Amino acid sequence: MRLVREGFKSDGELSLYDLLLKDNLSKSEVKKLKDVAIELLAKIKGQLASIDHPFDKTTTRAALIITIRDVLWQELPEGYSEDSINYYCDTIYNYVRQRYGGVA
Repeated sequence: MRLVREGFKSDGELSLYDLLLKDNLSKSEVKKLKDVAIELLAKIKGQLASIDHPFDKTTTRAALIITIRDVLWQELPEGYSEDSINYYCDTIYNYVRQRYGGVA
């Protein structure tokens, strides 16, 4: 199973990793990317668990986007440009909204 082979504990971690993965990363960058996916999902789930209907209010949506953006800016390998970080932030937010949108 790829999930275990890649070192993840959940489909969500693997999904975030897949969303962030790009060509030409070194082994150390891939390792860092895996760590980012795990950390980011933990932060997102923690935030979602503490908010009722997180996608219904502009302020809670904005807080989630800021969390995603901050982790990506601080943790992604250096090969990710500002434009790509903005793209990945939007992509991950949309994924989270689709996957966890029913969380109350």
